[in-house]
Amino acid sequence: MLTLKQVLTLNQVLTLEQLLTLEQLLTLEQVPTLEQVPTLDLVLTLKQVPILDLVLTLEQVLTLKQVPTLNQVLTPEQVLTLVNIARYTVCWNGDSLMIIPWDEHKHRAEDWCEGLDCRSVVEPSLQDDSEFLYAEQPELLQYRMLQLTVEKAMAWYQSRAEEIEHHAGQVDCSLSLIRLGMERSIPGLLALCDDLVTLETLVYEAGCDFTLTLKDLQQKTNSEKLRLLMEHCSEDSYVTSAYQWMVPFLHRCEKQSPGAADELLKEYLVTLAKGDLKFPLKIFQHSKPDLQQKIIPDQDQLMAIALECIYNCERSDQLSLCYDILECLPQRGCGHTTKVTTSLHDMVDQLEKILSVSELLKKHGLEKPVSFVRNTQSSSEEARSLMVRLTRQTGRKQPPVGESHWRMLLQDMLTMQQHVYTCLDSNDCYEVFTESLLCSSSLENIHLAGQMMHCSASSGNLPAGVIHKGRPQYKVRYGRSIDLVLAASREYFNSSTSLTDSCMELARCCLQLITDRPATIQEELDLIQALGYLEEFGVKILPLQVRLCSDRISLIKECVSQSPTCYKQSAKLLGLAELLRVAGEDPEERRGQVLILLVEQALHVQDYKAATMYCRELMAAGYPESWAVCSQLGQSEGYQDLATRQELMAFALTHCPPSSIELLLAASSSLQTEDDASVSGSSSADLLHWTTATTIKVLSNTTTTTKAVLQAVSDGQWWKKSLAYLRPLQGQEFGGAYRMGSVANDDLEKQGCHPFYESVLTSPFVTEVPVESFAEVLLRTGKLAEAKTEVFPTTEVLLQLASDALPNDMTLALAYLLALPQVLDANKCFEKQAPSALSLQLAAYYYSLQIYARLAPCFRDKCHPLYQVDPKELIKIVTRHVSRHGHEAWPEDLLSLTKQLHYYNERLLDFTQAQLLQGLRKGVDVQRFTADDQYKRETILGLADLTTEEIENQAKTLHLFDTLKTDPESFHKHMVKYIYPTIAGLDHERLLYYFTLLESCGCADFETASIKPETHIRLLKKFKVVASGLNYKKLTDESGDALGALEPVLTSQNILSISKLAPRIPEKDGRMLSPSSLYTVWLQKLFWTGDPQLIKQAPESSSEWLHAYDVCLKYFDRLCPNDLITVVDAITFSPKAVSKLSVEAREEMTRKTIKTVKHFIEKPRKRNSEDDPQEGHDSQVTYADVLAHLETSLAHLETLSHSFILGLKNSEQEILRKYSYLYDLSRSEKGKLHDQAVAMCLDGQPLRMIQQLLEVAISPVSISPKDVVHSAITKIISALSGSSDKLCGPRDPLQVLEDVVGAVCTSVDNGEELVSAEDLLQWLRPFCADDTCPVRPRIQALQILGQSFHLGEEDSKLLVFFRTEAILRAVWPQRQVDIADIENEENRLSLFMELLESSHHKVEFQHLILLLQAWPPMKSDCVIASNPWVRLATVMLTRCTAETKQELGDEVLKMCRSLYNTPQMLPVEGVKELCLLLLHQSLLLPALKLLLESRDESLQSMALEQISAVAKKSSSSSSTTVLLARCLKASLVVVCDNKSIPYLLNSLHHFLIIWEVLFHSHGETLSPTASEQPSHTHDRDRNLADHPVTLKVLNREGPTSLYPPASQLLQVSPYRSRVHAGLSLMCTSVSHTLPFVSLDCDSRPMR
Repeated sequence: MLTLKQVLTLNQVLTLEQLLTLEQLLTLEQVPTLEQVPTLDLVLTLKQVPILDLVLTLEQVLTLKQVPTLNQVLTPEQVLTLVNIARYTVCWNGDSLMIIPWDEHKHRAEDWCEGLDCRSVVEPSLQDDSEFLYAEQPELLQYRMLQLTVEKAMAWYQSRAEEIEHHAGQVDCSLSLIRLGMERSIPGLLALCDDLVTLETLVYEAGCDFTLTLKDLQQKTNSEKLRLLMEHCSEDSYVTSAYQWMVPFLHRCEKQSPGAADELLKEYLVTLAKGDLKFPLKIFQHSKPDLQQKIIPDQDQLMAIALECIYNCERSDQLSLCYDILECLPQRGCGHTTKVTTSLHDMVDQLEKILSVSELLKKHGLEKPVSFVRNTQSSSEEARSLMVRLTRQTGRKQPPVGESHWRMLLQDMLTMQQHVYTCLDSNDCYEVFTESLLCSSSLENIHLAGQMMHCSASSGNLPAGVIHKGRPQYKVRYGRSIDLVLAASREYFNSSTSLTDSCMELARCCLQLITDRPATIQEELDLIQALGYLEEFGVKILPLQVRLCSDRISLIKECVSQSPTCYKQSAKLLGLAELLRVAGEDPEERRGQVLILLVEQALHVQDYKAATMYCRELMAAGYPESWAVCSQLGQSEGYQDLATRQELMAFALTHCPPSSIELLLAASSSLQTEDDASVSGSSSADLLHWTTATTIKVLSNTTTTTKAVLQAVSDGQWWKKSLAYLRPLQGQEFGGAYRMGSVANDDLEKQGCHPFYESVLTSPFVTEVPVESFAEVLLRTGKLAEAKTEVFPTTEVLLQLASDALPNDMTLALAYLLALPQVLDANKCFEKQAPSALSLQLAAYYYSLQIYARLAPCFRDKCHPLYQVDPKELIKIVTRHVSRHGHEAWPEDLLSLTKQLHYYNERLLDFTQAQLLQGLRKGVDVQRFTADDQYKRETILGLADLTTEEIENQAKTLHLFDTLKTDPESFHKHMVKYIYPTIAGLDHERLLYYFTLLESCGCADFETASIKPETHIRLLKKFKVVASGLNYKKLTDESGDALGALEPVLTSQNILSISKLAPRIPEKDGRMLSPSSLYTVWLQKLFWTGDPQLIKQAPESSSEWLHAYDVCLKYFDRLCPNDLITVVDAITFSPKAVSKLSVEAREEMTRKTIKTVKHFIEKPRKRNSEDDPQEGHDSQVTYADVLAHLETSLAHLETLSHSFILGLKNSEQEILRKYSYLYDLSRSEKGKLHDQAVAMCLDGQPLRMIQQLLEVAISPVSISPKDVVHSAITKIISALSGSSDKLCGPRDPLQVLEDVVGAVCTSVDNGEELVSAEDLLQWLRPFCADDTCPVRPRIQALQILGQSFHLGEEDSKLLVFFRTEAILRAVWPQRQVDIADIENEENRLSLFMELLESSHHKVEFQHLILLLQAWPPMKSDCVIASNPWVRLATVMLTRCTAETKQELGDEVLKMCRSLYNTPQMLPVEGVKELCLLLLHQSLLLPALKLLLESRDESLQSMALEQISAVAKKSSSSSSTTVLLARCLKASLVVVCDNKSIPYLLNSLHHFLIIWEVLFHSHGETLSPTASEQPSHTHDRDRNLADHPVTLKVLNREGPTSLYPPASQLLQVSPYRSRVHAGLSLMCTSVSHTLPFVSLDCDSRPMR
């Protein structure tokens, strides 16, 4: 049994195994903390006894029926004893702390045998009684020491207290232990003591969660601890709790960190104040200066915290609490005063003013938080907006408020301005107040507003503060008064539905306030007055439509169309035009436009009298645009006043555009004909006599009848185009009647012209214009009749007219000649004229024009510059051009013209040289007559171009509706099929009538489209007003893009109106448009292109772009989250954004958007959701998603400054700059980034570059270079399989694969370990094994891998198998090859023999050659006869026919040559076997080629033997020579030893072979002739020896067996001359014949 001392030192928890005896149980210092322990037996069953630092007496344990609860545990003062460490006391020893043990007094002296020395002898192994304590708890060993240190004692106290709290949850026990340590001066326990005190308060008093532990509490900040203390306090007990819990806690914090209590209290109260000022008010009420005990004793701190609380309160219903807080603050002068105190009192005074403003706002129904007033007090824009809302809200009150209330409101506004909103001027308050009065829809308020303004320019000069008749004078200056009145009146006007609308009277009342009626006011009043005229004329139109109508003359047109007889009321219509400001401020233009409309209407009802009256007014005013109506009236057949009609036509001709002269001339001529006919009936007898005689003469000279003339002239249309505007025509021999005597200019010495052009020419010949004769009238009448019915004789008439006109009007004569059907007929006219420089030059000019016009045809709808060129220059240019080419260069028609040009040029040259006259350089102006090439007119519009009004009138006249209603289905079908496609999408009026017809006839049930006619009608009525330029058909086309159709017409003026129509407009998928999608399109347009109202012009600088974005930002609350992402991405991540915006600007825009979205999330109630009730209903995207998207965008933009991206962007290589561009657009989105990386891989870029790109992107991207290469390989496989389009543009997929494999190979060589060769094989192996894919790509794919990496055995077999399969499929499709057939050499040989046995044709043998080339070389030792190549050649030659023998012999030769320098090259025995086989088949030439091409000496010797044998057997050297030369021609690369030379040197064949080889490519076969004598060779030999070409030939790099040394060649005397001749000839031609011989004239002579 343990002693009491051992019991007292026990500090270990005993398990059940150690509870063996009652004595051991009694020695426990740790009592179980179970709630109930009825008996001692239950105690003995414990597995673990919880810790408790209290030791009970034996009697207490024995009598224990129940373990005491936490509240029943004895206090420290009642503890029997404490653990050993607690016995020590700490005291100061000099400058340091030390532990002093208790002074012990023993009750008896220690016996000598109890001493340590004695016991050590008696008991050698002295037992340590406390050993068991440390065995179970080794962590206590750190406290086992002879002299305990202060630090160890402090650590023990802390750890022991924490263990007690952790294991037993006894906070008060832990606290008692810590306090005991502090009593004994143990340092470092204050913080833990404070935490335990706080925890005790939280758990036992404040009602906090009982699971809160010391560790949890220590992890919290002081602010969080304070909130936990006061969290569960009720309103009644809040102050008490503050004194009991909060104040002590603050004191504890202050002790730990001086100054922390003030900041902690301030933070706590300000946080509370954001939601409610109720609890902060109680703190302030118990901190008043007059209280003895204050929670906040410092007055400055009290005022500072109070100000912060009030300004941070976000609720608008706390105004009374704010005043209560204000009452708690000390008065100025109370207590000690410092600068800080004074400043705080000033801030409190300002708070009083702000509270008074808040009270005024609340008084007028506009509650705002105090913080709102404070935050807006320095913003003039916000302040003005607040004033506007205040006054507008007052104006909307029901029932309306009276004048006294308005004046009270004005006074309150001025008070607010004086106290807080000093940033506003008082004039601004008056303006806002007056504006709201004007817009309040109350006549009384409008009159009241009149009292607040200067209503005339003269009143504006009065002083502002003058009292006049007991009331203050007007406050708003005159200029602003006009602006306010105009704005209010326009608002009323635009919202009116008609003239009788109540708003119209309000608009008029506003305008009448300005008494002196300036121009802008008068214009608005006139517009209101114009509405009355429009209603009087039956025009149904909204006032807003009248204002928005840019073409006001269309309103006059509408009046005329609605009231057919109103054209008689010209004065009223002109007055209406003036009211509407038609043509702006130009009264003449206005009067002209209106009178034109009146003339058109008068003509429509055939009131020629009224039309004539209006036309005369127009002509008197000289209004040029009236030529059309004058022409129309002049051509009216029903109008009988011919003189007036001619006058009208003359005016029309004077003012019409050039394109209409031709038609008007024709009409005028026709009218003149009618007049002539009427005049001729009353002519004198003399005139009738000579005109009749002339006419009879003309008719008698016509050699054919009228019918014959009609048949001879086929192109009747030509007359209308060429002569319709000419002067009156004169027939053959009409010249006498025209001239009536000799003309002074018959010799053509001067250029005749019309008097009109007299001032243009120098010294012209001018005659008076003769009076037209009756013959000319008759001729013109005939030509006019021709245009309608018959053809009139042309050539003779034009020639005569030209001859007659030449003396008087040369330009007219040239025009007659140019109108001739046949160009050469003009010679008849030129030959009749007297020779003169002018006539000859005219002829040359005429033909120059004709030639030039044919070489460079002019267009008849343009004025060709040809006719504006100086005639002399044109003649010179054309003459020079035709002179440079012979007659054979021209076609037949131009050839005759060039001859005539040369003829007249020569005559002109002769004439000028003979006469030597002056003045021949007079120019000819032809501008008058080039008009014919520029006048065209469009085809007259038919019934399809009737106006909508005419269609309506016809439908009413014919009573069509009753008929159409009988069969609405057929009517609907016809309208949809035939009518609707003809209506333009911009013709809203016609479309409106179309759908009105469908609706009226009951066709709505047959409409299959999603929009019914009724909806169309509503939409069109709206769009007519707000979007007249909209293509409505494109908008409602279900297969089209509705937003694309709306985008061009969206503006800031109509976006709101159109957005309200959006839910009625269908999209492609059948759903209706949303207002959000409409704003999406418009905001992008607004940002990039600007808007006339919001952004005047497209931005250019960064500041302008940011301003544009700020404008767009104001409309983001109208976008659903998904569309908000679309707009922001279109502005910051589009190609436009990358090219036009800087990265800094895009970052700033993104930050602004993030701020806005956060505001949407925090305060959704402030968004204008009522404007778009369907906003975001169909989208699953939330603002949280938008925020995440924007943060990702911002992070991506920040990566653009990375050095790697900047390096790409600034690179000189375009493709690297493209990568930078694509990365910018990717937004680091995984898909786009992956696609870009794959594209870079397909371009063959290094894998390290791709890895760098992926590392730069914002994480997590989760894309590795291995994934990228895998995707690239997949794309390539897809392209090779034919299942996808081309990749990388026109590049070959195999080339792309080679680039990718090369990049991987480079990466592997660099040791990057990104992608391995095995990865590539693994990805490509399924494709290569796919039988459905083409064979060639599969083979080449494996070849590409084999070139870069070592292929394994299986892949090599696969490559051989693919090649074999491809070859067999081409020729032996029935033979199915398997992998086993090519697995080893034996199987391959077996397959080859099988195919060889079945082959009989050349194509089969060729594929067998390919097959052997595709296989590895045969390595097994076998006899030559079994060699597959020899077997193949043997079969080819044995199975050939006489016709194919030579062809197959060549094929064998090609086969052998293909094996040169390859592993499969035939051995010497094989070549010899093949040559013998060829010789056996009489194929000498291929055999000799093989022998000579061989590098083996024996084979070459065999070749020379065969050549010698052939030479001996042949009696004719020529045939042998040709044979041998052909043999050797392809064998120039063979190298032989010189000892073979004697075999051929003694034969003439050697040089013949050389000769043939040198010149065979030119087809020459030269042989020595008998005429060559030895006597002539000496000089030639000498010359030959020194010739540089000889050196080149004798030292060529050809077969040395054929080229012996020069001395040997020249010493063979019988053939010296022939060698000389051959080499001499080579000197002149060999450089053009042989590619290996070059001429070098600077070569040194041979020694």
